[in-house]
Amino acid sequence: MVTPRNVLSDGGQHALQDMVELEMYLLSQSQKAPWPMLPRRSGKPHQAEKPCRKPVESSAAEELVRHGFIEATSSRTFVVSESGYRFYEREIKPHSSWINTSRE
Repeated sequence: MVTPRNVLSDGGQHALQDMVELEMYLLSQSQKAPWPMLPRRSGKPHQAEKPCRKPVESSAAEELVRHGFIEATSSRTFVVSESGYRFYEREIKPHSSWINTSRE
């Protein structure tokens, strides 16, 4: 059986889990700069402009793109793809107890 640790780094796992559970998207940055994570929905109009959570390292974001777990919705925004949701449901959610213990 493939486990999340065999497929994604810890940073990739945490980013994908946050994107799914907290309904976030990533805003791409220049090469090697961390990507801010922003809410997909916001009750207040200007709240969506503020980054949430810890930014995602560019290597983790690139890993998610490479595996097809996130996809571009514009030239700079990335959301979880259908395969990303399936991977989360199959590989991350069942093991989330050990992931949650290593989070901030």
